[in-house]
Amino acid sequence: MHRMILAATSALLLSGAAVQAQQAAAVEVNENVMLMPWNKSVDAIEGAKVLKSGDGVELGEVEAVLGTDANTPVALVVDFKGTTTGFTGSKVIPIDRFSPDGNRLTLTTSAAEIASFPEYAG
Repeated sequence: MHRMILAATSALLLSGAAVQAQQAAAVEVNENVMLMPWNKSVDAIEGAKVLKSGDGVELGEVEAVLGTDANTPVALVVDFKGTTTGFTGSKVIPIDRFSPDGNRLTLTTSAAEIASFPEYAG
């Protein structure tokens, strides 16, 4: 029985639904926590411009860094401007969908996938 629960939990954490499932339990990460391997603090990431991969069009900016606890970042909240995505508002997106570009971040996912991520109601 314990093995089945462990396997189901592991499958959930490895799936794209992990951030969606964790959103209710997610907390804002402390400002001094470093996001590795970017070597940037949460404070430096919050407010960063988010660009579309490929053409560099500005999509929005980072509103918050969320984690499973105050020291473990797993997702960024991006406040979208609606310029190229067709929607506005804040979305919770896994950190691995971003790559650093100086003081900005490039979002490496499609508009359709962005639309599928949960809204942030924090």
